[in-house]
Amino acid sequence: MTSVKVAVRVRPLNQREDASSVIIEMEGNTTKITNPKVPEMGEVGDHGRDHLKVREFTFDHSFWSARATDQHFITQEQVFESLGLDVVSAAYEGYNVCVFAYGQTGSGKTFTMMGSQENPGLIPRFCEEMFARMHDPNATYRTQVSYLEIYNEKVRDLLKYSTHSSKPSHKLRIREHPKDGPYVQDLSQHTVVSFEGIAQLMQKGNNNRTTAATLMNDVSSRSHAIFTITFTQAKFEDGLPSERQSKIHLVDLAGSERADASGATGQRLKEGGSINRSLVTLGNVISVLAEASSEERGTRTRGTFIPYRDSVLTWLLKDSLGGNAKTIMIATVSPADINYAETMSTLRYANRAKNIINRPTVNEDANVRLIRELREEIARLKALVTGNTDNMSSPKVQEKLHENEARIKVLTEEWADKWRESASILQEEKNLELRKEGVGVILDSTRPHLITVDDDVLATGIMLYHLKEGITTIGTEDSDEPQDISISGQGVAQQHCVIEYRDGVVTMHPIEEAICHVNGHMVREPVRLNQGEVILLGKTNMFRFNHPAEAQKMKQMRKALSTLSLSKSGVLNNSRTSLLSHSLTDLYRSNDSLSIPQGSRRKRVEMAIYEFEETHREELEVLDARRHEVEEMEEQYREKERAWHKQKDLLEDTLETKEHQLADLQGKLLVIKETMSPARSIEDALQRLETQEETQLQETRTIKEELKQELQEMTTRHACIESSVAIALSEVEQQVSSRQVQISALQDESEIRRKGLQNERKKEEQRTEELRSELTAIRGEMKVERDRLLSENVQLKAEYDKVVKEESNLKEQQDKLDQDKNAQWKTILDGLSEENYRIEEAWQDLTEQEAIVNRKLASGMFASDRDRMQCENDKDHLLQARALLKEEEEKIAAKQQKEMERVEGEMEKWTQQKENEVSALEKKRNDLVRHQSKEMTSLFSQEEAKRADIKAQQEKCCGVDQLLKSLEKDVQRQILDLKEEQQTLISLRDKKRQERAIAEEERSQREAEIQQSLKELEESSAKEMKRIEEERRRLLGLQQEVKENQENTDYSGSGAAHILKEREQELEQKSQECNELQGQISKLREELSAQEKQQEQEHDKELDAIEFKKLQLQEMERQERINALVEQEVKRRLFEEKVEREKQRRVERDKERQDREKEIQKLKSSHERELRQLRAKLEQSNGLSKSNPYGNAGAPDSSMENRRKLVRQLSTVGPPPTVEVTIPNYALRGAGRDSHYEYEVKMKIGDESWSVFRRYSKFRELHQTMKKKHPNVEILVFPPRKLFHKTERVAAERRVMLEQYLSNLVELCQRCKDSPLHPERNRFLTKHILADFDPFFRRGLFEHTRHVAS
Repeated sequence: MTSVKVAVRVRPLNQREDASSVIIEMEGNTTKITNPKVPEMGEVGDHGRDHLKVREFTFDHSFWSARATDQHFITQEQVFESLGLDVVSAAYEGYNVCVFAYGQTGSGKTFTMMGSQENPGLIPRFCEEMFARMHDPNATYRTQVSYLEIYNEKVRDLLKYSTHSSKPSHKLRIREHPKDGPYVQDLSQHTVVSFEGIAQLMQKGNNNRTTAATLMNDVSSRSHAIFTITFTQAKFEDGLPSERQSKIHLVDLAGSERADASGATGQRLKEGGSINRSLVTLGNVISVLAEASSEERGTRTRGTFIPYRDSVLTWLLKDSLGGNAKTIMIATVSPADINYAETMSTLRYANRAKNIINRPTVNEDANVRLIRELREEIARLKALVTGNTDNMSSPKVQEKLHENEARIKVLTEEWADKWRESASILQEEKNLELRKEGVGVILDSTRPHLITVDDDVLATGIMLYHLKEGITTIGTEDSDEPQDISISGQGVAQQHCVIEYRDGVVTMHPIEEAICHVNGHMVREPVRLNQGEVILLGKTNMFRFNHPAEAQKMKQMRKALSTLSLSKSGVLNNSRTSLLSHSLTDLYRSNDSLSIPQGSRRKRVEMAIYEFEETHREELEVLDARRHEVEEMEEQYREKERAWHKQKDLLEDTLETKEHQLADLQGKLLVIKETMSPARSIEDALQRLETQEETQLQETRTIKEELKQELQEMTTRHACIESSVAIALSEVEQQVSSRQVQISALQDESEIRRKGLQNERKKEEQRTEELRSELTAIRGEMKVERDRLLSENVQLKAEYDKVVKEESNLKEQQDKLDQDKNAQWKTILDGLSEENYRIEEAWQDLTEQEAIVNRKLASGMFASDRDRMQCENDKDHLLQARALLKEEEEKIAAKQQKEMERVEGEMEKWTQQKENEVSALEKKRNDLVRHQSKEMTSLFSQEEAKRADIKAQQEKCCGVDQLLKSLEKDVQRQILDLKEEQQTLISLRDKKRQERAIAEEERSQREAEIQQSLKELEESSAKEMKRIEEERRRLLGLQQEVKENQENTDYSGSGAAHILKEREQELEQKSQECNELQGQISKLREELSAQEKQQEQEHDKELDAIEFKKLQLQEMERQERINALVEQEVKRRLFEEKVEREKQRRVERDKERQDREKEIQKLKSSHERELRQLRAKLEQSNGLSKSNPYGNAGAPDSSMENRRKLVRQLSTVGPPPTVEVTIPNYALRGAGRDSHYEYEVKMKIGDESWSVFRRYSKFRELHQTMKKKHPNVEILVFPPRKLFHKTERVAAERRVMLEQYLSNLVELCQRCKDSPLHPERNRFLTKHILADFDPFFRRGLFEHTRHVAS
């Protein structure tokens, strides 16, 4: 047993107490208080009063902190050394500890317990010291904290935010455990592993605590706060397991206060009442415990009742007061004489508390206690065996001894296994956080890890595997090398895969042919793992991968992005998260289906979607029924609430009526009493009326003066603001005008400079024209001289003509190459334009679809929740399509940029090459005649000089143009800057004017309010003065009546006695009526209180039932949300599969186009070669016929026959097509997701005509089949796929393209010799031949042409 340790601390004087004197003195552990109301020198015989002048109290500690200059000044650190170190030692020894601070408001409780950032208090220092002592390597420690406040007798968790409203919620309930005592239900507990973690939680709780300002304290705590630390330590001592648990309550009580001293009103007054009520209950508990401890010193009498349950505070501190705990009380007081009453009350409070006796015991685990008792029993049995002389009893003792030893071994192993697992987890607690949230437990980790996702209905736990830095191996238990993570099941190899974690990046490396899937896709190569991805190892082991650092980045990115412009990473993150909405069976099916053929897989997916939609619809119906049931329960609850409030209002009205009746009776009693002793009472009443009149007049004058002063100050302040605003507006106007002048001057200056430069440029152009005319004259002289030289020198003329011919040949070759290169470049540019057109069409389609979906969502007109969810899913798909289309557009833009740069480079290179070749021949031509005569040499020199001058003049003109452009640019920039400054000044001017208008409006409004207040004050004052005057007249009349009665007393004494008797009877009657009314009011209040208590109990029960139903409904909604995510994931996979096919088709089409271009180039080359050979044969045959005009005269003309054969060989026209293929119509078939367009293909051969209906996929199959049969079909362009193929506009465009494709296909097949349609194989085509050629052209039994759109 131990008594409560009590310490008293005195704070310094504050600003409100500067004029007060100090009444507290401390010497050692003694605290003295001086009563300022008792005089220093008492009168003779005033021994008792002298004795009460100074009171002394002795406590365990007396801390003097009033003046820092005193020698015995106690700091925060010294307080901790005196009290906190003992608390830490007790916690490590396994005792429960409680430290609480008590005192009036503003006496320094919170500073002593919590302190400040620079000077921490007892609680932070205690926590820091507790973690500093955790240095035993053989021990394992676990620390959990919770923080609550008691506000208006209700409990709130300070470490858990309220998510339903901005106001704090105080809805936690207190329960009592049979063994552990009182506890708070649903209070969150947080596991911490360092002082920084506990300090962070402490700061969070302090920020959430309820505080307010009063006259005695600017930051007054309006609630009691309890910071609880549950500290557990486990280790082996002397070969025995030791597990101790200590619960430390660190309590910061709200200050006791008086309403008149604190100035509390309204909510603050209610808070003060709750605080004082709980502190009074605490005082009662302390008094009862102190009396019981004084009487028997630790043994309480059986009849003593301790009112723990009268307050939430005492109920929670039940063990700390007279129970299993070591308790320390810190009483904080003010040294000022104005707080004598509160200080004296606190010291008496503390003096009673030091008499309380507690019974602290070491808290250890039950199994550990049993092990220790068994060990003691074994020692006793061994001693008994050693000293036993009876051989008959020795076997029984031995058997008992072995049994106890076996039990100790089993219990020790169980305990060690439990703490070994806990220790392995707690060693990771720096990266792993386990905290309790209500009835749930949240497990957070800062390192990458894998979490098992098990579809087994019997599975009840969750496995978490941390990935260590470096290599983590995964395989089976029977592997040759030990694996870090052991798994089993179908398809698992002994060494399955390796996960590498380096520099924040996690990569999975599959080993050989191991089955590894990531997000449903088989992986064979190393793949990087991202947050939220689902990993399937083998066929039964599924894990979710979590990367906390990457998840934090994604959260920040998600906050920065809006919902309408999600980035690709956000979309992928959502898709990864939605993978977990599958069950394991669904994901296994999706993985198994990877090896199923495409058509079968699509049918399975469509069937699964249909089944899922049916189940989803049924679940929605059940969910709606449950939601309707909850709404009915809530409506019933609201009806009961309304009925109860109506009944309560009726009772309150009755109570108010009774109270009014009581007040009236009390007033009548007062009148009767006054009439019974009339003279004195009337004089007192008149005196009170005069006092009231003076007070009323004084208050009216004071308020009027205050309002007038406020009005005057407001007028003065408004005048100052008006003058400052006027000055500012004047300055702004001047600056605006200045800017306008600067703009005009700048424009004039620029105009002058521009005209000067234009004149200079005209002069340079004139000079250039003169030089060009001179150059023309020189070239004319050169031509005359060249003609003369060539006519005189025949050899020179031949060489010169040869060079001229080379120039003409070169130009012809260059022109031909120009055409080829331009055609090649045009093909490239046309391809780029086609891609741009396709992207623009896709954007247009996407924009139209988004507009349709947004209109549907904006209207909110949906037939059911399913339609609304479908529309939201369509919007998500459109967002994904937008991201993919944007990515495709960027790729195409990069490709186009690259192609354009390449083409431009080739163009520049080709132009430079042509110029070089022409310049070389021109130089060669000029060199032939340059040095043939002196005149020619001189003319060449003059020409070069003139050309140089012309070039210089052109450069000067360019320089002038650049100066003009630079001038224009600078002027525009300066004018733009000036205009921006002018616009800013204009905005500032408008803002100042607006502020002036707002200030004027506020002044007018406040002036009107003051005038209204003055008017109301005068009216209320006049009304009060009128009442006082009427009361005075009544009293004066009554006084006159009393005087007349007194004058008549001498004549009628018996009549006066009779009147007095009647008055006494009336007084007695009225008093009896008052007592009856008071009894009725008390009874009504008791009845109202009982009904409120009963209603509160029923209210709690109904709320519990509704909450339970809501929890069930939330669970069903959560399941429904998961089902919706599953459906969304299936749609997303189908969409990605479609996009992947589109990409693959695009790659194939590009490859086909390249191969087709190569094949066409080869055909062109071979065709040109054959043409040259045939031309040579033709010329040779023509030569032979001319050399022998008389040979074979009677035979047919062989040359003409050869020419006709040649024409037939060169002809590319061939037989005219006999099959006419058209697509006149198309029709929409199916409904919902199965809807598609079918095209009417009409064929005509001679007089025969028939039609078939084919969807787009049949055309694609025909194209693939024809490519395999006839490779030349690859040169045909097949209409590509489009994103929104179900729109009518796409169907109309596709009809034209498909019609052109079919016509080209039939024509090409008629020209292929190996085709059944070639004339050599079937001279006359028929319907049966075309139908046998491919089933595409065969008509079915049920095809018709009705209900189609042309």
